Amino acid sequence: MAMVSAPGSFYAICQQAGMSLGINGDPIVLNVEPTRFQREVARLIRHSPLGADCTESFLEGLQEYLEDAQNLKACLMPIAGSSHQGSSFALSESLIRMLLSIDIIQSGLMEALLDRILGYLNEGDSDSPAPKIILQQLKWLNNINEPAKLTAKLLEVISISPVSIQRDIIVALPEIVPDSEHKTIVDGLVELMESSTELLVAILDALSNLNLQADILINARNNVMDKLESAELDDLPVVIKFLLQTVELDTVGDVIGTLRQTLDFKSISRLQRSSKSMKKAVSQTPEVLILDALKTGIRFQKFVTDAWFKALVAIPKASDHKAIDVMVLFILHSIVSLKKKVEVLIRKKIIEGLLTKKLLEDTISVHGVSLREYMPSVLSISENLLRSSANHPIVIRAASSLYTSAFQVSDAYYRQEIVGSLLVHIGSGSNTEIDASLAVLQNIVDASRAALNEFNGFIKGLLDYLDNMSLEQIRLFFIVLGSLAREDEESGTSGTLLNELNITIRKQLSNPTETYKKVGVMGAIAMVQAFGAKEIAVNSRGGSSSQASASRNQAESDPLMKISILYLTMIKSSCHKSATCLSMTYDELANMVMSNILEPMLVLWIKEEFSDQFAGTFVGEDTEQFVLRPDRRIGIEHWLNLDGPDAMLSISIMPKLCEESSNAVSDSPLLDTPDAVICLCSLFKLMQATEKATGENGLDDIDGVLGCSISMFKREYLADIGSVYSMEICHTIGQGLLCAVNWFRELSNAFSDNASDQTMARIILRLKHILELEDMMRHVLKVIPGFKPLEASNIKAKDASTRNMASSSFTGGVAIQSSHGKGKGFTRGMHDDSSSLSRPLMITSNETVAYESLAPYLRELEMGVFHALRVHAPITRDAYSGVTDQEKVHLCYPELRYLLTDLLAKVTFKLPGPPVMTLFGKKAAAPVVNNSLLIRMSTIEFVKEILKIVSHIVTKTRMMLTLLYNDDTTDVNGEVVNQVTVQECLSISLKILLTLLSWNELKGSDQKELRLNLLKALAVDGKSEDEVKEIEGSINLSAVAVESFKNLAIWRQMMPTFESSATLLEILDKILSLVPRNPDTSHEASEFATRVLSERWSGSNAVKNDRLAYVIGQQIGKAATPLALIDEYVTGVLPSFLGDDDGIALLHPMLSQSTFTTYTKVLYIQLAVLVGEFTDDDFQDTEAALQHVMKLTQCFQDLAGYVKSNDKRDVLGVTLRHSKTFMEQFIKRVIPFLGVHFKGHQDAVAKIFRHHLQPATRSLQNVCGHAKASKEQSLMSMVPSIKKTMELLIFQVKLMLETNDARVAFWVGNLKHRNLAGEEISSQLPIESEDEPEPEVQASDEDDDMPEDRNSKCKKVDRKKKKARVPTPSTTNKRKKSGASSSTKSAAAGKKRKSSKTVQEEDDERIHTKSQISNSDMSEDEQDQLEGEEQEVEDVYDDHAIEEQEERAERRRRVRNPYIDDAAMSGDDEEEEDDEEEEEEEEEEEEEVGDDEEDEAMEDEEDEVMEDEDE
Repeated sequence: MAMVSAPGSFYAICQQAGMSLGINGDPIVLNVEPTRFQREVARLIRHSPLGADCTESFLEGLQEYLEDAQNLKACLMPIAGSSHQGSSFALSESLIRMLLSIDIIQSGLMEALLDRILGYLNEGDSDSPAPKIILQQLKWLNNINEPAKLTAKLLEVISISPVSIQRDIIVALPEIVPDSEHKTIVDGLVELMESSTELLVAILDALSNLNLQADILINARNNVMDKLESAELDDLPVVIKFLLQTVELDTVGDVIGTLRQTLDFKSISRLQRSSKSMKKAVSQTPEVLILDALKTGIRFQKFVTDAWFKALVAIPKASDHKAIDVMVLFILHSIVSLKKKVEVLIRKKIIEGLLTKKLLEDTISVHGVSLREYMPSVLSISENLLRSSANHPIVIRAASSLYTSAFQVSDAYYRQEIVGSLLVHIGSGSNTEIDASLAVLQNIVDASRAALNEFNGFIKGLLDYLDNMSLEQIRLFFIVLGSLAREDEESGTSGTLLNELNITIRKQLSNPTETYKKVGVMGAIAMVQAFGAKEIAVNSRGGSSSQASASRNQAESDPLMKISILYLTMIKSSCHKSATCLSMTYDELANMVMSNILEPMLVLWIKEEFSDQFAGTFVGEDTEQFVLRPDRRIGIEHWLNLDGPDAMLSISIMPKLCEESSNAVSDSPLLDTPDAVICLCSLFKLMQATEKATGENGLDDIDGVLGCSISMFKREYLADIGSVYSMEICHTIGQGLLCAVNWFRELSNAFSDNASDQTMARIILRLKHILELEDMMRHVLKVIPGFKPLEASNIKAKDASTRNMASSSFTGGVAIQSSHGKGKGFTRGMHDDSSSLSRPLMITSNETVAYESLAPYLRELEMGVFHALRVHAPITRDAYSGVTDQEKVHLCYPELRYLLTDLLAKVTFKLPGPPVMTLFGKKAAAPVVNNSLLIRMSTIEFVKEILKIVSHIVTKTRMMLTLLYNDDTTDVNGEVVNQVTVQECLSISLKILLTLLSWNELKGSDQKELRLNLLKALAVDGKSEDEVKEIEGSINLSAVAVESFKNLAIWRQMMPTFESSATLLEILDKILSLVPRNPDTSHEASEFATRVLSERWSGSNAVKNDRLAYVIGQQIGKAATPLALIDEYVTGVLPSFLGDDDGIALLHPMLSQSTFTTYTKVLYIQLAVLVGEFTDDDFQDTEAALQHVMKLTQCFQDLAGYVKSNDKRDVLGVTLRHSKTFMEQFIKRVIPFLGVHFKGHQDAVAKIFRHHLQPATRSLQNVCGHAKASKEQSLMSMVPSIKKTMELLIFQVKLMLETNDARVAFWVGNLKHRNLAGEEISSQLPIESEDEPEPEVQASDEDDDMPEDRNSKCKKVDRKKKKARVPTPSTTNKRKKSGASSSTKSAAAGKKRKSSKTVQEEDDERIHTKSQISNSDMSEDEQDQLEGEEQEVEDVYDDHAIEEQEERAERRRRVRNPYIDDAAMSGDDEEEEDDEEEEEEEEEEEEEVGDDEEDEAMEDEEDEVMEDEDE
């Protein structure tokens, strides 16, 4: 139906232009091309008879048409083209879009459309999609006629619209408004942002796409940063992205700091869990989007990336590190170019205690789902940490936390990657990596056993590589597999893993080789632990015999317990003829029982089957008769009874070693071996462990064994044992003594836990007995060469070597070891199952065995034994007639030394100090001892045990110092003491305290409690009860440190030797290092060091230089004014000493000819430290800072000048080595400061360089010349580096002067070659002549350079011509050109150099390595003379001198080296044709002595001069 309308109306114009408008939502049809329609509409409006009213009429008609919602929808949708008359054209635009492209109606139409949006709001239909579609029509128009009007209208609509419409309009603004109106829009949006936080995201999105001026951008960014803390969780990603993408170089630090302080991911995670965002997909959670925004912003610009990295490096404290820092590190690690830097940074921060294990663990555990994108980075970092964890247990713990936490939050793919990575570490061959990886697997088993069980197929593949593991590693590995096998059984899966383990363990146990049998024992014991472990700890102990019987029956019927019992039965049947394997079994079972990890019913089963065998096997009566072997019949005697004559029981040691095998077998079917005495200590350990676990009275039921005697040989024959007994019996006696020592050590271990005074008295007596037995053992070892303990009797040499195991590193989970070397690492030896007692004795060596070498076969003293150190006063015990007349028992100094020595070995083994770099990776071999229990104890647990006895060690140390200071011959108990023994005890106790304080993890942020407890233990000695309570209740670390410092500093007056004083000083220094610097205590330490150095110590000649250097360093470093003390040494003490001043010897007795080098070295080091710490912020004004620098350089000048009066090689070496360090620090720290203040203090700066630094470098040049002339290899090796540093100094000074427009003050010349005394020497190596003295060629200082340069040039030409016939050492003074000058290259190529080059030209292109700063030290006459002589360089050598030198050199060459062909000296062209012959001559000439090479060098020089003259 046609629509009738007046001419000029909307309907008429559209119809005339070729468009058919629909009614009531009917589709609009365009019959012409869109561009033709637009032209026709514009033409009709412009040429309408209505004139300007036509436009208004058209717009009114359009508005009327749009009143109908259906019509509006049709106008906003793409219109259809007419198919009539075969027209075909594609249309994708709506009617409104086409009309907006007509300029004459554009402005009115835009206003009408925006008003229509407001109409929707008034009608309450704000949810309609029409406003968004209308805004879509306004985007990306080709032209906007009135942009200002449009902008104003948009801002008006925004101001009165609801939030939903506001958000849509704001987001569309960058696509609607032209660039010319961006400023107006930005101002409006910034104003709107200040008043409304709901529109923050939309405004930021718009601002990110608008052109912002600098001031507006800064204002907008500041507003955003202010609102960052209050922003909605869903808005944070956009906010962060805006901040990082609009940041500038000068403000990036502030933005990063704000983000670090504001983004609390813990709060974000809590809000995310509690909000509706949890319903979103994992990839769309706010935390994931925030991390993605951070990644995008960090990668957006390189300076942002660098700024983030620098910000993380600069975080000073562990408490300042947050989860966002760890996440950003993962993001940075994902950038390939930063991967290595991030790994190094993380490792460094972990070692320094800044990145704690807890922070890493919490970050991954809490935010693991969001970090899944960065799991490759987490895995790569973990691998790197584990691979580089040597000497740093804290790094191992951090890697373990990363692995364990990542495994818990990862999906199946990354879990498999983690398991594969750990298996790669286990197969790496590095014991540190193997131990750490096994411990990580154990931690994962404890945390996620079911999840790890999915990958048991990968893990069990390591069963084929058990030969590459130590026994301890095998134990950990089987524990992991056993736990997974238990998971299989409990979950009801296939159970194939248990079957495979069963086959492997049976195979190992049935192997006749002791080595593999032990592997089987370890595997079986691990399976017992896995299947016999209780899931929930049971604190109740004990029970009646009926309960025990019921529990035993229950154990045999329980499915899991039945598996454990099966493996124990397997061990019993397979190892009944191997005492070593049985002993290992008993020890492992005892450890598990004492750890309280086994089910009580299994413990009862073990007690009945194993522990109860002890009494019937080793305990006998005094009157018992033994059937001894015919070849070992010796008299039996009972020793060391503490229970009086009425005691009837005795421990059979020698009878078990000497009795008939049949008798041994019949007594105990379990120990079916003649060397069953090996099991004595281990079986007793198992018995006492089960007694403690199952009995109500602890060890009260078996305490009689502590005092019973031991059955040994008759002591009366001990003195002449070698002549009384055969060699075989002597060996048996040695075995018995060693077994007795182990027995008493194990007794002490068993009863020391919470021992009463009476029990402790018996333990002290047993310690005395141990010392007696050791003295006997040393005596017996002298007559039995090649002695071997039973455990090492028949083992191969490669299995005999025990392995050193590094300390445990983990605070939680299973502790690990670090072994060095390959082979089986159990500390007790391995041997074949055939006993040494069943065959004749074979002596394999005639060497006498030292008792100390038997340390690996001694039972380990447990930490409870050291509680004997708490005995400071005699203990009164019941005296038994006939046993002892002494009613009071106290810890004497021999026993104290014994305990302290063992404790020091444990502390040194367990607490590694800071790593020390050694040449070529060589490490000092640790003493081989039995530390099997210590290995399994974590470092933190060990330190906690040590802290229980530290206060007693301090008390013992004070008592020893008092005794030595008073020169008493008796102790407080009235017993005569040996002062040498007391001094040894003192030295050991101080070393224990020092080692404890030097533990490299003590300063870690996660060890604050241990630090505080350690300092408290050092501070409570000698205090009253009230003071002790006050100290123990304090939590102020600094206050407790000061108290402990003062408590130990009292000892300084009583120190008997220099070494003990130095150790005490080091202890005090370690205490001060645990807290912030305290000036008062530091000064006290310096005064103590001064007192040590001023004391005349006996045996001062034996003082080690490193200890003396340490004391001097403490004296200077801890002084209130270190530089003043250095100046005193440099200007007063050392010159007076070199001048033989007797007064100095009295004031400084430690200063001697042998220690002069040490003093000099320390002064250099302390000077370099002061220069390295220099900063102008430490001074009130610039003048004070310049005076400080001047004093530093003056001291450096004086120190360097001492080489003139003391030319020892050591002194020269120290001068070269440490002067380099001083100059490097001077270049880095001081020269920038001098450059800043040069213009204002020109005279002071010039004085520093001219009067102090330049003379010092001149002295260093003389030392270099001396090294060259004397051919000292150790000195010559330092010359290149020191010259390079001096050259760098020249460049830096020149740069400083050029920067300050003072280049004319800088002039570079060439120095003369002088020796230490300042005398001129030749630039060549000295030539020794036996034929005749050679006259020297005299030349002035300034003449030296040019002939040398000519000689160098000619020599290079001659060497190229002769094809290296005669190699000579490089002795000329080679020039180094600045900017790689072409003259050096042409000299190397043999080209001519112009001799007319002036000094001014050379100044611009080169700086000689022999040159020094000569800005004003040469007079004008000398400079003029130098210029003139260099211009006349061709007249230096006359013809007569050249001919004379040539003849003399040729004569020497012919006499000394007849192999050189005559033609080679003539300079003919024939030399170039005989290459092979000349190479043979070269090889022969290189074998000649240095004199020949020097003569040839001189002759080459003369030939070169002649050729240059010819040119």
